[in-house]
Amino acid sequence: MAANPFISVTEAREKLRSMYRSDGEINLETVLHRVGSDPIKPVSETGRMRPSTTLVVGGIVLLLLIASFAYFSFGGRA
Repeated sequence: MAANPFISVTEAREKLRSMYRSDGEINLETVLHRVGSDPIKPVSETGRMRPSTTLVVGGIVLLLLIASFAYFSFGGRA
């Protein structure tokens, strides 16, 4: 049995880095890519990412809301 059962701070950091590096859920880029892709068929025939239908419709609705706000705030006065 070892005389000192504790590990050093640097050893703990290295263990945590190696553990988090191998976990795919921690990587923000892959998580956002998975959330923003189509749940039924995330990759097209050409290998490109297909965006989620909810994301596309939400973006269109947001653009329409911004356009109507701008029209009635600035352009509606004739």
